[in-house]
Amino acid sequence: MAKAAVAAGADGVFLEFHPDPDKALCDGPSCLPLGSAGSLLRSLKAIHTAIHP
Repeated sequence: MAKAAVAAGADGVFLEFHPDPDKALCDGPSCLPLGSAGSLLRSLKAIHTAIHP
């Protein structure tokens, strides 16, 4: 969903990361694994750069 938002022109997204979402005390089901942060953020940056050179 974040990739689609950026591709549609969003300049920002709200993301929640946690080292172990299954053990998060709050909002675990909506958290993304912390280990995926780097690759997702790089993808979002690449999409944003392609849309706004």
